[in-house]
Amino acid sequence: MKKAFAFGCILAAAAYAAGFVLPFGFDIILGAVTAVLIVAAVIVSGLAVSGAEQRANYHSETEEGRRARLKMAAVFFCA
Repeated sequence: MKKAFAFGCILAAAAYAAGFVLPFGFDIILGAVTAVLIVAAVIVSGLAVSGAEQRANYHSETEEGRRARLKMAAVFFCA
């Protein structure tokens, strides 16, 4: 997760620098990419399901699968 956070910080710094250099509205592109990554984190983490579905998923998946799913969601969120 530390690597994903560092990568996100580097990407943010590059996007900030690109905002000064590029002639078009880079903020619109950055906003769209951010929205897509947040939606991907919500979908992968399972936050978009109802309580009954989330309870069933919790009891049917293994500990390793749950850890991998939450790690992937954290990577999307940090990026």
